[in-house]
Amino acid sequence: MINYDFSLLGKTKIPIDGIRQLFRIMKLTSLLLVIAALHVSAVTRSQTLSLAVKNRPLSDVFQQIKDQTDFVVVYNERFVNPDTRVSISVEHAPLTKLLETLLRPLSLGYHITEHTIVITALPEEQKSTRLAEQEAASQRTVTGRVTDEMGNPLDGVTVAVKDVGLATTTDVQGNYRISVSGDGAVLVFTIIGFESHEQTLGTKNVVNVVLKASISDLDEVVVVGYGTQKKINLTGSVSTMSSEDIENRPITNATQALQGMTGLYVNQAGGQPGKDGAVLRIRGQGTFNNNNPLVLVDGVEFPLADVNPNDIESITVLKDAASASIYGNRAANGVILVTTKSGVAGDTRINYNNYIGLQAPTYLPKTVKDPVRFMELRNQAGFNAGRAQAFYSEEVIEEYRKGTDPYIYPHNDWIDIMFNDALIQEHNLRISGGSDKLGFSVSAGYLDQKGVLMGTDGGRFAVRSGLNYQYKNWLKLETDLSFNQRTSHEPATTAGTMMEMVFKAQGFHPTYLEDGRYADTWIRSPGHNVYRHPLVWANEGFFNTKRLNGMLNFSAEVTLPFGITYLAKVGFSKLSTFEERFVPDIYMYQVKTLAEQRVDYYTPNKNRHVYNNHAEGLNTTLYNTLNYEATFADSHHIKALLGSSFEQFEDRFFNSLIEGFLGNTLTEINAGSVNPQVNGTSNKNALIGTFGRLNYDYSDKYLFEVNFRYDGSSRFAEGNQWGFFPSVSLGWRLDQENFLKTQRWISALKIRGSYGVLGNQGIPNFSYVNLVEAGREYLFGGAVSPGVAVESFRDPNITWETTTMANLGVDASFFESRLDLTLDLYNKRTDDILRPVTLPSQVGNLGGPIRNIGSVKNVGLDVNLVHRNTIGKLNYAVNLGLNYNVNKVTDLNGEIIYSGDKFITREGYPIDSYYVLESAGLFQTTEEIESSPFQNITTKPGYIRYLDQNQDNVINSNDRIVTGSVLPDYTYSFGLDLNYGQFSLGAFFQGVKGVNTYPEAIIATPFWFATSVTERWANESWTPERPDAPLPILTSFEDSQNDNFLKSDFWVLDASYLRLKNIQLGYTLPQRFSDKIGLNRCLFFVNGQNLLTFSDMKDFDPERNVKQANYYEYPSIKMYTVGINVTF
Repeated sequence: MINYDFSLLGKTKIPIDGIRQLFRIMKLTSLLLVIAALHVSAVTRSQTLSLAVKNRPLSDVFQQIKDQTDFVVVYNERFVNPDTRVSISVEHAPLTKLLETLLRPLSLGYHITEHTIVITALPEEQKSTRLAEQEAASQRTVTGRVTDEMGNPLDGVTVAVKDVGLATTTDVQGNYRISVSGDGAVLVFTIIGFESHEQTLGTKNVVNVVLKASISDLDEVVVVGYGTQKKINLTGSVSTMSSEDIENRPITNATQALQGMTGLYVNQAGGQPGKDGAVLRIRGQGTFNNNNPLVLVDGVEFPLADVNPNDIESITVLKDAASASIYGNRAANGVILVTTKSGVAGDTRINYNNYIGLQAPTYLPKTVKDPVRFMELRNQAGFNAGRAQAFYSEEVIEEYRKGTDPYIYPHNDWIDIMFNDALIQEHNLRISGGSDKLGFSVSAGYLDQKGVLMGTDGGRFAVRSGLNYQYKNWLKLETDLSFNQRTSHEPATTAGTMMEMVFKAQGFHPTYLEDGRYADTWIRSPGHNVYRHPLVWANEGFFNTKRLNGMLNFSAEVTLPFGITYLAKVGFSKLSTFEERFVPDIYMYQVKTLAEQRVDYYTPNKNRHVYNNHAEGLNTTLYNTLNYEATFADSHHIKALLGSSFEQFEDRFFNSLIEGFLGNTLTEINAGSVNPQVNGTSNKNALIGTFGRLNYDYSDKYLFEVNFRYDGSSRFAEGNQWGFFPSVSLGWRLDQENFLKTQRWISALKIRGSYGVLGNQGIPNFSYVNLVEAGREYLFGGAVSPGVAVESFRDPNITWETTTMANLGVDASFFESRLDLTLDLYNKRTDDILRPVTLPSQVGNLGGPIRNIGSVKNVGLDVNLVHRNTIGKLNYAVNLGLNYNVNKVTDLNGEIIYSGDKFITREGYPIDSYYVLESAGLFQTTEEIESSPFQNITTKPGYIRYLDQNQDNVINSNDRIVTGSVLPDYTYSFGLDLNYGQFSLGAFFQGVKGVNTYPEAIIATPFWFATSVTERWANESWTPERPDAPLPILTSFEDSQNDNFLKSDFWVLDASYLRLKNIQLGYTLPQRFSDKIGLNRCLFFVNGQNLLTFSDMKDFDPERNVKQANYYEYPSIKMYTVGINVTF
């Protein structure tokens, strides 16, 4: 068992400022009586309330006001109908503002006396009471339906007769019924989130209304660390998205849902089913270690890839220190907050959505498929490199050219054989609803995804349930439970190695004999004398992965006096991954001689065996928060949070391998009998933190926020476990100033700035303890004795990396909120970066310690622009997101880091820049070669010419330069949403610019260890007749790896691209038809994913792991799907 503890630094004293007295106790009771008599109680003005009711009787709202304030509400039923149903949603609003919001649509007034609220009719209504009674005999009933701009019914809309105390609300179908008098009556339609609408009736008895959504993003409430805030009052930098943004998209992994969020780089390097997660980076790369952001699902750390995308309600990305510092030593790479869907008050709703479609690779190389042409090109490449002997004799080529037996002389297109269109389907069902006290949500999702590469497929099954219960007015309970299973199936060699064999298989490699047995070729490829049959790998043996994840959360929120609420939450997440590989014994038979040959599996153990690997983890989270909110003198608003948290992470690993199976049928561990091997380990670490936040605003105009977290981590040695991570931010809402209020074209305008400190503890556990290896032997007294030895020295003084970030931002809305702009400038610096140190050879072959050495800076710009408008029946929205980021290593203590054979990290350049020779075109003649610095004795016309940087007349590694980067300068996206009548159209584009890749190995390099050659190499390589060709003379990697294929900028390619990530066309069934078949809403849609790509890259998909650009990666996928989304 591994123990850990925390040193609380007991000798350190933390000064605490005294809290000054804010109010003096008044001793003059006569003054209090005067104030009460004037009905302007200071308590009333400062008291805030929160209400969220939908389609409830007015009397219920009055009761909730009484419960929260102790004010009794009285009224005369002559003017007030207590059964009138209303909807209202306010958060921390003064009592007076709440009453005005509630009563104005009903044409009612109020006044407050001591502890009583008296509801009154407006004076003009009182004067016309007798006339109203006389007109009662002539009343008529008006009916209708209220929908949004997409035709969806709106439940809970308040429908009031203007200047008359009559009102009702719409039902779940959006229908209403109300009695009116006279032809001049005016109906007022109001609901939170939509613009109010007035409709003069005239003689109409049926009035249908379409409400427009309140279109400014600045009005929305967003999730932040341990709470929520109005976006208009945020002083930090965040990006948000909602479930509507990804609705009906064929997203197979939740990480893909973040594509298009400003400031976030999302790169999905492949589309292998079950293993298609995207790489996420927020505002560049700040460390040489783990750059992954912290992901919290409903407040608990949990892998985003294990969340069913259909369960997501919203996602918030915390990008700057002001928004993220409350998460302390895990927030340096940014924080992603995921909120899942929960139950809401209202009738039970059933939603079902599904899609089904076909998948195809976005890019596959166009290779030379004709066997004879391939052999001739392979021979020509050898001759071009100076070989005297052909790889394939003229006799073999001629025999093949004349051969007619398709089993002996096949012309197979292995890319076409192994890659096919594949089926995908997903189904999701959700049941939700509740009352004022109880809300519930139950969902289930199923994904079945076949792979475009033979022998691969995957799937997901997910269930989630949530329950929230308002047990008492002062106590709210919530719980949710989820289970997710992801599976993937691939060949025993893994899909990447399988693709290598596909590209090494030539047209002359056969598939099956006539009797159905696997066929072996009679032609051997140079450098590839072992034919690893792709069909055998795809169909025989397996490598299966099953990932099971569960989460259980429980929380209790207690409302205390004086505007204080207490929240306690405990969460458990269990993650279990099981991998099983079986390598069988399979034989193939030579097509001419029928000689038997065992198929070689390119795995660590080539014998028939079973390998199992089991990893599981249990994460426990517990946090408590106290929230306080109050408004003083109608202008001073304070919101404070104080909390503590404890998180523990336990991991356990076990694997086994055994050989000696009697056949290929029984694949259980106990069916093996030879060479059993077992291995296992476990570890545990924990975090303890205290955190807080204080928000203050004056008249919603001047904004101030401070955050802090005091964190302790068991990953570091005693004395270095604790750190303090503060942030401060300011905001100024200029639109609230008198000098701008007259500028009607400015709907909202806010400037903000922040500065703070974040941490990163992303290193292995116990990196401060020397690594000791058992199994060593020592000589004592002439006898050999077993012992242990230090394998690697460690530094006990290491601590977390520290990131400081400054941010300056603008949030603006113009032209009646038709144009929204968010702009952020940031400067992010990471210091004390943890990296291993190389020890001098004098100490022996020992690993060096990890130390805090290095600094990296990211400076950049985030821009988000949204334009919305309605023209007649056409409603549209256009959005643009852009991030510009400059990455630079500022300090490495004078050291240089070399990665592989072409990357360098050094001061003044981005992390992992290319370090290669500089090219200067192709040699055209022997004379050019002789007059140039010496490269190689084999250099010929058509070879790449390199520049002599140090002027020593020899081309070697000393002539390398730093150029290009794997980190993009720009990431951007833009989208369009159109709605016209029942039709909707959405399109979303994503792109990157200023990023480089270095394609090599398979396909990129011709004949790489007997790999295929592309048509581009065959048709666009240099010849004396093609002196301006874009590619060098055709050679193989083995023959000219020290000439054409030296690491040079000739092969550093621009990997910029623009891609149509998604396009969707939808049709919503008219409500009159939906009503007839018992549906609340019915949407049909067709969808396309990754359909178009604009890039200068050839043969490769540019959206891939640009640091490892080869065809070992599973191809990206484009999809064509159709689906339906219905609500009952």
